[in-house]
Amino acid sequence: MQIEELKLKNFRNYRELTLCPHPGVNLFFGRNGSGKTNLLEAIHYCSLGRSHRVTNDINVVKNNESFALSSVSILNSLGHRKIDVRFHPDEVQKKAILIDDKKIARFSDMMGCLCCVIFSPEDLGLIKEGPSQRRRYLDMMISQISRPYFVALQQYRTGMEQRNAMIRNYRATGTGNMSLLSAFEETMASPAAVIIKERRRIVGMLSDIARDTYQRISDTDEVFRLVYHSSVKEETNIEEILCRLFRENREDDIRMGFTSVGPHRDDLILTLNKNQMKQFASQGQIRTAALSMKLSQMKILKDLSGEDPVLLLDDVMSELDRKRRASLIGEISSYQTFITCADRNDVDCDKVQAVWQVRASDGEASVEQIQN
Repeated sequence: MQIEELKLKNFRNYRELTLCPHPGVNLFFGRNGSGKTNLLEAIHYCSLGRSHRVTNDINVVKNNESFALSSVSILNSLGHRKIDVRFHPDEVQKKAILIDDKKIARFSDMMGCLCCVIFSPEDLGLIKEGPSQRRRYLDMMISQISRPYFVALQQYRTGMEQRNAMIRNYRATGTGNMSLLSAFEETMASPAAVIIKERRRIVGMLSDIARDTYQRISDTDEVFRLVYHSSVKEETNIEEILCRLFRENREDDIRMGFTSVGPHRDDLILTLNKNQMKQFASQGQIRTAALSMKLSQMKILKDLSGEDPVLLLDDVMSELDRKRRASLIGEISSYQTFITCADRNDVDCDKVQAVWQVRASDGEASVEQIQN
């Protein structure tokens, strides 16, 4: 899979841009704030229908403009495809996604059309921060290869919002419809079981790949391991067990005002030589682990989708030492890759197929190819 053309209109600080990237490694360099990350964000927008940086799409619209457009033309094993994502903040239906110029009815219909993996300095938080970032890592990966998983996520979140609203109302008023609450819990349990089963399956594959990748990059025999930690310990009857857990935790949940069990509370435990990395790992080990997780994500997407994903590396070279940079470049040589950095010397340009300079003037960005 590769991007043949990227078109932007009123996206962040790009008034209008047409870019034809190389199918290999592309390097974008320029001053901080020039618009390098905006290019990667635009690609991510066409992959998952949303920004990886902000939750409110209004932020992608250029100042004083009425809409934003990100469009990619891609080539995969099935041929050519085109994905357009348009955001109109003042319209009733603010976001429109078109595939081959046909508007899709559901977000799930775009999943897997353009698989991408993004790695930024914030991803070091996969090891250091709380469970939510690790759950998001799993959800973004699995959603690109499993539409049923993406649909289950949406259904579960909707059911949980309804249950939370009911228990907060019960806490405020002292009364509530327990039969209706039970119905919401049963509705939640089915997609929750799908989420837990699929996360377990993928993490099992991911852990083996990440272990080997970590040892290859670090040139050590340290054992890096990923384990999915769920509120449901059993391997079978997950739906039935979740319904029981929801019932058993009702009293506590009403007191706290939120749902305390379920896949939204699960975690991905990361260990190195059986020690939890969050507590014991050095900065070098943390960087190697995060990099291994992202490269393993690439392999999972490739193996399960049959397509090479696109790799987006946002200003990570400056976070890596020379050895890890060389390892990374060696690992990504077979993928279409977009690298951003402030200093082009952070990357060995002999390993790069196309170099682009990003400039900003009077609040507008431009991109110029200077090496091919």
